[in-house]
Amino acid sequence: MTKDIDPRVLRMKQLAHYTALSRAFLYEKIKEGSFPEGYMISTGIRVWLKSEVDDWLDLQMARA
Repeated sequence: MTKDIDPRVLRMKQLAHYTALSRAFLYEKIKEGSFPEGYMISTGIRVWLKSEVDDWLDLQMARA
């Protein structure tokens, strides 16, 4: 029996799915400095903390 584990970090594919935003839009926001840039955990591997993404989403919804 496997359990669904709520991830602590998200890779780009997971990030796009989780936020329902395109990768291009996310990269644009990162470049603008209005979205967390994430963390390089290894060569070519960037992750985003789910808690930081949740905070960003909460802020965006509060502005709407």
